[in-house]
Amino acid sequence: MIYHTVELTVPNATAEMFYDFMINPSDESYSEWWQGEHLQFHIVNHGDVNHLGDIVFMDEFLGENHRLTFNATVIKAMCPNVIEWQMSKGKLRLPAYVELGIYDGNDGVKLKHELRIGYTGIGRLLDPFIKLYFNKSFQDALTEHCNIEWFKLAKLLHCNV
Repeated sequence: MIYHTVELTVPNATAEMFYDFMINPSDESYSEWWQGEHLQFHIVNHGDVNHLGDIVFMDEFLGENHRLTFNATVIKAMCPNVIEWQMSKGKLRLPAYVELGIYDGNDGVKLKHELRIGYTGIGRLLDPFIKLYFNKSFQDALTEHCNIEWFKLAKLLHCNV
């Protein structure tokens, strides 16, 4: 299993504001968040009233050299603190997960963005092939992207960052 984690604190924001934005995505607000970098993020099929089972589509650049495009299903939605998506290809769910932990703290929102890719057990023998795609350059671009985007979101939501 490959783990990529970015943890940061965004001042003057609240977990509820970030959660609401991420659980109810629209292409318009997503591209406004970071013009030129964020392209699309919207619900393709709705799940239940709490968004469990929502299928989303996301398309974004990670700097100049990488692009991240995927469909995913919301598999965890614990308002206002946790959203987890499992990536998919068609109807096949992939061993790739993005989890956002969003918690209010004294200094603002404590955010943990975790990407988990790969298999456990015997399937982990395939992880080296996954690393061909999710290589150091991609990981570095994702880290830099995360360290910029959440402060941009706070600014978009008028959190006086």
